[in-house]
Amino acid sequence: MMSPSMNFTLWASSLLLLPFGWHFGTVLGVWGTPPATRTELFIRIAVIVVVFIVASIVVAIATASRAGDDEFMPDEREQIIVQKAERNGYYLLSAGLVFLMWAVFEPMSPMVVANTLIAIMCLGELVKILSGLIYLRIGQI
Repeated sequence: MMSPSMNFTLWASSLLLLPFGWHFGTVLGVWGTPPATRTELFIRIAVIVVVFIVASIVVAIATASRAGDDEFMPDEREQIIVQKAERNGYYLLSAGLVFLMWAVFEPMSPMVVANTLIAIMCLGELVKILSGLIYLRIGQI
């Protein structure tokens, strides 16, 4: 059983990936229209951030209403799992940035570089979520 804090963290991180999944669906041409200018990209990111903040508040209220004051914080095992998951995401983030440093010498548009940075951040977050769930499932500390 996860603590409410861990439950909130996983739900909030997952909620962050949904709008970015939609964003990359438009970028890859699966649906919708991708942003064509810097302004459109930053407006889209700003909307995603605002929606994420509102969704996080709703998830926090829902999570806190189900838990008592004493049981909200994660225990030591969950804190270690979160630290390991953060470390795994950091490894992917570092490798992605090194890849981008190598790839930036190829002719790329600024939009491709910006979307690559967003993709690296999203993949790092996905690695954190999945490795945290795996650590919780197998009971590894």
